[in-house]
Amino acid sequence: MKHDNQSTIVCQIELQSLKNLREEELDHTTKGLPFGARITPAQVRDRGWNVLKGDLPFPLLVMKESALEHNLREMAVWCADHGLLLAPHGKTTMCPQIYERQIAHGAWAITVATVSQALVCASFGISRIVIANQISGASNLHSLSELLNSQREAELYCLIDSVDGVRHLAEGLERYGARRPINVLLEWGRKGWRTGVRSEEQGIEVWAEAARHSHLLKLCGIEAFEGLASSEDSDDEARQVDEFFIGLRNLGQRLRADWLPNDQPILSIGGSAFLDRVIRLAPQVSDEFRVVVRSGCYVTHDHIQYQHKQAASMARGRDTLRIPEFIPALELWAYVQSMPEEKLAFLTFGKRDCPHDLGLPKPLFAIAEGDGLSRVRDLSRSAVVNLNDQHAYLALGDGEKLEVGDLLCFGISHPCTAFDKWRVIPVVNDDYEVIDLYRTFF
Repeated sequence: MKHDNQSTIVCQIELQSLKNLREEELDHTTKGLPFGARITPAQVRDRGWNVLKGDLPFPLLVMKESALEHNLREMAVWCADHGLLLAPHGKTTMCPQIYERQIAHGAWAITVATVSQALVCASFGISRIVIANQISGASNLHSLSELLNSQREAELYCLIDSVDGVRHLAEGLERYGARRPINVLLEWGRKGWRTGVRSEEQGIEVWAEAARHSHLLKLCGIEAFEGLASSEDSDDEARQVDEFFIGLRNLGQRLRADWLPNDQPILSIGGSAFLDRVIRLAPQVSDEFRVVVRSGCYVTHDHIQYQHKQAASMARGRDTLRIPEFIPALELWAYVQSMPEEKLAFLTFGKRDCPHDLGLPKPLFAIAEGDGLSRVRDLSRSAVVNLNDQHAYLALGDGEKLEVGDLLCFGISHPCTAFDKWRVIPVVNDDYEVIDLYRTFF
């Protein structure tokens, strides 16, 4: 009983964190804040900082409030219009302030990828959490059991895709004293892709094994991730996703008889890169399943990878489908620090500051420190050609000129590997005045 009380007290204290987050003081040991800063997010608007005036040290990742709010609203309306539940993937941002806004816009749950990320969500009061992954290992299973016991009202979900995995999960929950079952979704996969069963027969076998552990595992539906579809031909990518979804739908129909007549199990899919395929699948299964999409990158979008995916979805659905149109919300700012060769500038950001796994940052514009936005200079002919840990190599296009000390603005590719490099991200208005500071918990 003492252990239970301690767990409950810890959770109650942690659940105050979202309320207190705006009052926690930050200082210049936080990347992106200037010397001598001792400030809370609640105070930052009154400080009057402006990115264009050089009030914050670069490199600096900022988030534009107008784009963020647009994306939140656009996705919420689109899901509501099509009868979809949204469980946005929180591992993209690991930012409780964004989670709060996603839920305020109607999100059904927050999705994560690990038990550690689920603990962050639970600590900030998220009551429905989808761990879109299989769970293994003593510490993870111990933490999951404690979470189930201490957060009695919370809905927790995770994935299963093998008989061995089911037994490992159930035995771990038993060993560490879980007093209620976790909701599980059977994952559908594809050969050569990632996790998930590779056939309907394997899925039925895994499902049957989970049913044998019903005191610890509650079967709630099926799940899949289509984002690994890849081809230089957009239509071929779409065909891969359609075939994948047909397999998911067929598996679901074979398992449907296991639910009570009034139950409506979950069918969950990714959704970020192939919204046109999602909206074709949904009407085929919505009578029998609650369709849950787990899009994560929509909330800030980007200038390269997801911009390209959005354009492809919109092109495929231009005649019959309305695809939500998102706006890039993240920008990376840097100074020119050296120009030792003609048409080559070295900048003050590197691999520690920006994503580089799905494309290097995209130059947008340059501006002299203190100038207004009416004096920006286009950099669309320039390109980042290399990154070191703390340096970017910018090859200048014809007719483009820079000077040491110029401010440069870049778009990024892949939000998931941008957020994890920043503990604090300034939120700015369209005039680049800092209006908030958002925390991340990686």
